[in-house]
Amino acid sequence: MNHKSTNPDQPSCVLLCGRVDFFDYDTLKQIAQYYNVIISGQVIDQEVLLKKPSRKIHIYNEDPTQENFARIVYSYSPDTVWYFTGYIDGGEGLTNENKMLEALFEACSVNEVSKLVVISSVNSLLYKSADGRKTGFFKDYKNERAYDCGALEDLIRYNSIRKNVKTVILRTSHIANRANEATYLGNLYNTALNTRKVDFPYNENQLVDFMTVRDLCELLISVTEETMDTSGSYTALSGYRHTYGEFGEELKKSIEGLDVTYDKQGLLDYAINRKEEERRIRENYGFIAADDVVADLNSSYGRYRKKQIRKKSVQERLKELAGRFSQKLLKLTELILLFAIVQYLLRYTTDTVFFKYVDLRLFYVVIMGVAHGMVPGVLAGLLECVSLAVSYWNTGVSSTMLFYNVDFWLPFAIYLMTGAITGYMTSTKDQKQAFAEEEVATLQEKYMFLNSVYMSVIDNKEEYKKQILGYQDSFGKIFDAVQKLDSSVPSDIFVNGISTLERILENHSVAIYSMDEYQKYLRLTACSKEMAVKLTNSVSIEDFRAIYDTLLSGETFKNTEFNDELPMYAYAVTEGGKIRLMITLFDADTEQMNLYYMNLFTILCSLIRVSFMRALEYQEAIEDEKYYPGTQILIPEFFKTELLAQRKMAEAGVASCILLKLDDDEIGEVDEKMRGLIRHSDLLGRGEDGGNYLLLTQTTADILDIVGKRFKGKGIGYTVMEGM
Repeated sequence: MNHKSTNPDQPSCVLLCGRVDFFDYDTLKQIAQYYNVIISGQVIDQEVLLKKPSRKIHIYNEDPTQENFARIVYSYSPDTVWYFTGYIDGGEGLTNENKMLEALFEACSVNEVSKLVVISSVNSLLYKSADGRKTGFFKDYKNERAYDCGALEDLIRYNSIRKNVKTVILRTSHIANRANEATYLGNLYNTALNTRKVDFPYNENQLVDFMTVRDLCELLISVTEETMDTSGSYTALSGYRHTYGEFGEELKKSIEGLDVTYDKQGLLDYAINRKEEERRIRENYGFIAADDVVADLNSSYGRYRKKQIRKKSVQERLKELAGRFSQKLLKLTELILLFAIVQYLLRYTTDTVFFKYVDLRLFYVVIMGVAHGMVPGVLAGLLECVSLAVSYWNTGVSSTMLFYNVDFWLPFAIYLMTGAITGYMTSTKDQKQAFAEEEVATLQEKYMFLNSVYMSVIDNKEEYKKQILGYQDSFGKIFDAVQKLDSSVPSDIFVNGISTLERILENHSVAIYSMDEYQKYLRLTACSKEMAVKLTNSVSIEDFRAIYDTLLSGETFKNTEFNDELPMYAYAVTEGGKIRLMITLFDADTEQMNLYYMNLFTILCSLIRVSFMRALEYQEAIEDEKYYPGTQILIPEFFKTELLAQRKMAEAGVASCILLKLDDDEIGEVDEKMRGLIRHSDLLGRGEDGGNYLLLTQTTADILDIVGKRFKGKGIGYTVMEGM
């Protein structure tokens, strides 16, 4: 992502919620370069984020229906919320998604979130318009999933109006991330690897589209930074017209021995005009997708395989092995194993005098009861009762005698009571400990939540402080621009206008043209230093015919077609139905192709227009005072003012000029010879030394050679004073 913020009031905090499981650690770090990122949901690299905490990334496992979610929105006060529906990437929707959206709109409305961006699926456009006899035209959806997705978008529009929340719906296609984990493409790879067969439920000529997470984030950032847009729905496609047939062939190249089949059903494209949708999203948000997933399928599959076959560490293997055995199974194994050991020892210790007063059976029952609780303790007692009964039978005690002779009951009762009592005490202790740990964990979680919110609020406070200072500074820049443009000399306005546009717009491709009264040619009056060697001094209006009508109507031209022959932005100063001045920006970065930047350019150009028209009115008012009567020669005072202004432009590098001293000192004769030989932008004047001078604007040595031959043909001699 190569965004550079052009908006000093850009949002400082965004909240990501819904289905966010396809975001990885690197992508979130890139988003965090522009905003504080709050995530409500599970992401791919959640463990990595928890191990490497960031001050600008905060993760919570809350959905919009939970109470803590409302607290998160209230505490962080995000400027923009990105909600990812459960239907993106071919999903089937989230559980209780309608309720989640209603709760989300409520939270956005209460906390005055400036914009909600909902990322939906293009599946909502898989329908045909059908005519019902009673109901009129209706949408005949291809399947239930498409219908549900369309209904969800209708619910979003309804809540947007009801809750008065500006909502932008972005329909996108399948999502692809770097390793394709938790995506449609990753599931497809997994199926292909396991079965060596892929069955597409589409015609092989049906179009298929993928959007990378990187392109999607570029679009989301553009939508977030755009402040002049309104609620609406857009379809964001990659622009690459691949079919399922081409996609299947690329899969075969990547996965050896893969069998791909297709459905023979008819073609069904999305119910949109693709070119119109691409134009809309390009004009409003300057978005053009860069990545072609299908063409890069082999590399994508390689990254997926590399992630899958990564060798597990010994620690990971031990954890995996331990996870296969439940706690109950481990207790049962220990119960049986220890019982077998006790039975083995009893065979050799029964007749030994040293063990006459040691009861191994009772010892076993106590161990199991104390170690594992009541149930294992009672089971241990029952096992030892069986063991004791077998021992009695082996010594000649019959079952009848064992049952009716009360003297034999005492050991059995002791084993059972010991197992129950010790087990009960242990279970009670464990339950109290578990409850206390759960209470501590709950309190700790609340503390961590409140602490993270508190720290984030402090960070947000600093961010807002910077924004406020920047916002105030922007007013200072505008005020400074107004002051600098306050001049009665057009040349001063040009040089100050160039520097003002460069500084505020952060763009060094500015050029100002003046137009002759016949509206045929544009003369370069001033430009940025970087553009001086790229632009010609004179341009036919036919080269700019594509923008002439737009400028003449008073609108700002924006080069949405990215025509290299035209400037990216253009603004005209008009008078009497004619263009007097044209201000242009020839280059603009992708992030400078938004509505905010265009409005800022228009405002600054309007300031230049007001100053220029005021200067023209002043110049026309003193027309008779400026020139010698009946001539086009400036008197010394005004010629000196113009000369100083041109020198200032030349020193700033925004224009060039050459000063010639004419050999003829007669005013009338010079005026007569010069008529028709010089441009409307060149100036004739009288110097303080009594000589006649000619100031050639935007002139180089090569041009002077051509002009000089013309002068010699008319018998006009001159000496170069400045500019060579």
